[in-house]
Amino acid sequence: MPAMARVRLLPDILAHKIAAGEVVERPASVVKELLENSLDSEARRIVVEAEEGGKRLIVVRDDGIGMSPEDAQLAFQHHATSKIQRFEDLSHLQTLGFRGEALPSIASVSRLRLRTVERATAGSSTPLGSEIDSEGGELKEVKEISWPTGTEVRVEDLFFNVPVRREFLKRTSTELGHLSRQVMNCAIAYPHVAFDFQHQGKSLVGAAAVDNLEDRIHQVFGASFLENLVRVNYKKNGITLSGFVSLPHEQRTSSRSQFLYVNRRMVRDRILTHAVRLAYQDLIPSNAYPAVILFLELDPEQVDVNVHPCKTEIRFRHSNSVHQAIRHGIEEALLGEQKSLSDLARDLPGSGLRPYPGNGLARSTATVFQRHSLQGTPFPALGDSKPTLPGVVHENTLPSFSPAAKGTHGEEIPETDYIDPVPVVLGQFVESFVVSVDREGVLLVDQHVAHERILYDQALHQMESPRPCATQRLLIPLTHELNFHQKAICEQILDLLNANGFEVEWFGEQTLVIKGVPSFAGECDVQLLIEGILDELTSQGAEGVDENTRMNRLRQKIAISLSCRAAIKINTPLSQEKMQWLLDELFRCDNPFTCPHGRPIVLRMGIEEVLRGFKRI
Repeated sequence: MPAMARVRLLPDILAHKIAAGEVVERPASVVKELLENSLDSEARRIVVEAEEGGKRLIVVRDDGIGMSPEDAQLAFQHHATSKIQRFEDLSHLQTLGFRGEALPSIASVSRLRLRTVERATAGSSTPLGSEIDSEGGELKEVKEISWPTGTEVRVEDLFFNVPVRREFLKRTSTELGHLSRQVMNCAIAYPHVAFDFQHQGKSLVGAAAVDNLEDRIHQVFGASFLENLVRVNYKKNGITLSGFVSLPHEQRTSSRSQFLYVNRRMVRDRILTHAVRLAYQDLIPSNAYPAVILFLELDPEQVDVNVHPCKTEIRFRHSNSVHQAIRHGIEEALLGEQKSLSDLARDLPGSGLRPYPGNGLARSTATVFQRHSLQGTPFPALGDSKPTLPGVVHENTLPSFSPAAKGTHGEEIPETDYIDPVPVVLGQFVESFVVSVDREGVLLVDQHVAHERILYDQALHQMESPRPCATQRLLIPLTHELNFHQKAICEQILDLLNANGFEVEWFGEQTLVIKGVPSFAGECDVQLLIEGILDELTSQGAEGVDENTRMNRLRQKIAISLSCRAAIKINTPLSQEKMQWLLDELFRCDNPFTCPHGRPIVLRMGIEEVLRGFKRI
């Protein structure tokens, strides 16, 4: 008797559910695919509605060319598309979609209703439209309807038949952030199309059609953002680069302000992001990100977009040429401004440094410093480098040496017992680093990140205190315009901000009015502080945690944003008293060796390295 076959064909419904997982990862994936279909249909106005971050309901409605009844039914079949007919067409794509998988994949994991009417030809009346209901990939009803020209897709209960996938969806605020990001991606790339995004019946995006990219950036991000951008226009070797990039002082804490398009398709590509980073490598810190809105246009034959079903990953035939175009295009745009770094430097108010009375560090600082040393907390070493430290040596600070024991110069070891066991300030190096010494060697302290650590600890201590965080009211309330993505985040955390010393409320659809800030942030640039908090919260992972944990994470984000923006910057001269205060307060912190972002604060060149460099040991 022959053995039963182990390899079997999967049922169509099961195979389609599995395949849908590659296209539909979350509600934002649904919005992306439907928006691309609307844009390919020559829509001039697109409306997106959502509830519960898209988990319960997504509606995308457009005024595009629509579909005939026959095409509407055929669109529910896998790999049915009007975009390509032959394999060679992949090399000449002019549309965003082409795989014919979006609509059937979405339908297989949701309850979907399609309404569409084909645009009438000149001289003919508007034809009847089609309404098709699908549940879990099975067509339930098809009927004729009267409907305005265009298409509406209504998606309800996403992943209702795939409960495991539904469990992996995040909280509403997170999914809403991803939704608004997708709408913003398309709105930037197609300024001639009007976009309207509503969540729970409240408008989050309202962008009328405009003539150019500059006007669309003004709509989405506001005038202040646009003022700090420079235009990019670069063309070489068949590659055209256009758009806007930020001046070096306009920095972000994450890459979420980088929008990169290839032939009007939003993409994620390491070659592009690396080229952007390289163009700014000598202009901004390594942990900061520029704001970038760039459009790369090249022959479709030079790009492979058929890498992943989501169509956001691509490959270039000549990646080096693309990399050079991005880098050189940005560099030329920045050089064209003919501004020096000092001209672009933004003053960060609220340093809060107070002269420390007396000479030398406080005895309490010595105790704290020795405690850290005894616990074995290491300083990062300078390695094999042999830096030269400028300074003035006074006669009363010269160590005394005994007569040479042997050799022309002797091999004696200098005595260090007379040096204070805690760091003593010698001076400042390039107006950015505090130079100090102790019995073990020479220390370089990064003044910006040292002050950042001090302010972070102070802010967190005040916010975690059992007493309510004190609020300092502003003499003149400030207004701050948010972009669509920031607005979606702020909707969720406004109460938490007000519970931590802020006094913030809505002023119109997309504007906050700031009436008060935490008392410890009184001297900080309030608008930059709010901007930084929203940027920090964009990437926070607060899924599946209780309210206390979420509150603690918010406090940490506030403290990080405050400390980074209020700390003294590099290239700032400091008096001896201020440098002494900086070291004094630094070594009172629980962790005086790394900043809140994890960067080292103190570098040490030990006495053994010095002696070895001078060939004494």
